[in-house]
Amino acid sequence: MTSDRMQCLICPGDRIVELTTKPIPDPGPDDVRIRIMGSAICGSDLHKYRQPRAERDEHGYSKLTLGHEGAGVVDAVGPGVTHPAVGDRVVIYHLIGCGHCEHCRHGEPGFCRDMQGFNWVRDGVNADYVVVPARSTLPLPDDFDFEDGALLACNLGTAFGAVRKAKASGDMTLAVSGLGPVGLYTVMFARAMGASVIGIDVQPSRIEMAEQLGIDATCNAAETDPVEAMREFGGGDGVHAAIDTSGFTQARTAALEGLRPHGVFVEVGIGEETVYKLSAPLNAREITLTGSWIFKLYEWEDLLDFLRRHKLPVKDVIAKRIRIGEAIEAFKLADSATTGKIMIDWT
Repeated sequence: MTSDRMQCLICPGDRIVELTTKPIPDPGPDDVRIRIMGSAICGSDLHKYRQPRAERDEHGYSKLTLGHEGAGVVDAVGPGVTHPAVGDRVVIYHLIGCGHCEHCRHGEPGFCRDMQGFNWVRDGVNADYVVVPARSTLPLPDDFDFEDGALLACNLGTAFGAVRKAKASGDMTLAVSGLGPVGLYTVMFARAMGASVIGIDVQPSRIEMAEQLGIDATCNAAETDPVEAMREFGGGDGVHAAIDTSGFTQARTAALEGLRPHGVFVEVGIGEETVYKLSAPLNAREITLTGSWIFKLYEWEDLLDFLRRHKLPVKDVIAKRIRIGEAIEAFKLADSATTGKIMIDWT
């Protein structure tokens, strides 16, 4: 590989990922170039991995670098950039807005009409280098390493935002359906906020991970009715709040049915199709249905401070650490939905 080219991971679709090279990008006005030090495989990457090749080719996605969970060091800055500076440690916030609209000014670029995402508009972070607007970087303090940074970029931030939406506290019960990495971090945050938590999945290995992390109760939905389990855990009437991270219709439906009156349902997982039978639970039990997408820029310091205060064992969810040359096998493992978090070391 020549000095002007970099390694990167692309995803043609049909459960294929490929390691290739591209020219090292230069930052434009208001941009920074980041030397990636840590990244990860996310559940949403698997949607792209499973997408038909013809569909990805049609939209041009197959040529874009995969990945959105990244942390690294600013390597170069474009014209007009005063912060961050070369050498600064940063986390990349992967919902990139215009920077000028009402939503961007409020710290919510995910709602920007011109929002850009990795691997469907622009190159992602599973590469030696990535260029992003300077405004889309978050400072990574010295007490967090690059592996922490990659986790913070999506999984930890997503779980934190969802648990806040559910208003987790010590006087409530809460159910988490889907015990993949985001679900396990949701369990961690909810319990740290004081809630009693039941976790629901169909994979024994993921249920075992939740139990090792100290969850209050679990339910294997392949063996036990999850609605009855949630109702029993909540004292008969159901749980106060339910967060679905699985994206599966059956899990979401069970979560709604397992809520007590005035309960709150938070949808996090992205699924192909979801059909809700809402009239009865919305009206007769007066439940609240809401979505949660990543975390907001203004929550960054709150997230860091919470992790410091509670000393959450976030790395206990990591199942495997790889170099980028091992990505093909790592994606196969992630696709099995039996493992914990898979991290990619670029140092």
